[in-house]
Amino acid sequence: MDQNQTSHILLENYLLNLRRLNKSEHTIKNYRADLLKFFNWIEHEQHLKIEKVNGETIGLYKEFLSSGGNVYREIGRLAANPGIHFLLWFRFIIGKAFFKKRTEKYLLFFQDPLSVSSKRRHLSSLKNFFEYLKEVHEDTSDKFLKNPVKSKIHAITLKEIDVTPTTMIAKEDFKKIEEKTFRTSERLIIYLLYYGGLRLSELCDLKIENFDRSSRTITFNRKGGYVHTLVIQKDEIIFKNFNYYIGENEFNKIFLFQTKSGRALSKKAMYNKIIKIIERAIPDNQLTTKITPHSFRKACATELYLKSKDLLFVRDYLNHKDAKITQTYIDKRTLSLKSKRYH
Repeated sequence: MDQNQTSHILLENYLLNLRRLNKSEHTIKNYRADLLKFFNWIEHEQHLKIEKVNGETIGLYKEFLSSGGNVYREIGRLAANPGIHFLLWFRFIIGKAFFKKRTEKYLLFFQDPLSVSSKRRHLSSLKNFFEYLKEVHEDTSDKFLKNPVKSKIHAITLKEIDVTPTTMIAKEDFKKIEEKTFRTSERLIIYLLYYGGLRLSELCDLKIENFDRSSRTITFNRKGGYVHTLVIQKDEIIFKNFNYYIGENEFNKIFLFQTKSGRALSKKAMYNKIIKIIERAIPDNQLTTKITPHSFRKACATELYLKSKDLLFVRDYLNHKDAKITQTYIDKRTLSLKSKRYH
């Protein structure tokens, strides 16, 4: 079995394991793309087998992702010749000096230089994959004894310049939107965004069955397929609107926000709906800041941090894997203004 086949068998087994862990198809698709790129790079640029990958290899791959470049595949000209066996024998007899193998290069792919956050995602994919190989082989083989993606290599520093800042919705702007939003469904949308910190995709995928009225919690699939039970802020007002919304619509539907055909509202449709709610409540020239649906999530993070002073609690509430990402959601200007009031 050649190197390419071995790598692909390991990959397919790994992806199957991710499905067993209830990872989303989007996450699995990203893992596949990242790992296939790495396999091509080690095979055609480093000429290494997967079990020979070490920390130095990962360091070189990190540099490749940073600077970009081409990855070529070499194909021997002799391989296409029907008389290959005779020619190889002839080459062996007369020696390499008189008979050189000719090769041609074909471009497999071009890699653009990646941002810090994209590099970290790629290396995270590799780290998780090698951790899986280590666990699977630890009782049966000497292969993959160590994870070559070390913490120092994986933990790329995320600088502010690498993150496009999301503008936070000001509290006074949210109050204006709340006061001028009268439809129950629309009030439910802005509350789930502002107090729940839900992502747009999570909001679209919410189902009636996700809401537990007795415990006042919401259990739903987060980004990456993680099932999260959210003890939501302002649960009283949210479930009051939820109950009224269900009652007034005599619900026999699946999704909380759905089309007439019974499908979940698309992200684009939901985005446009939220922008319409904002613009109807506050004309553009009266907005304190430029607001997008993600602005509500940043406000949720900031307000929650001001109340709790616990970054890890905010991280878990928003379903971030890394607290460094959570830090970028906490509005520094708001924190600065709050701190000045206490001095």
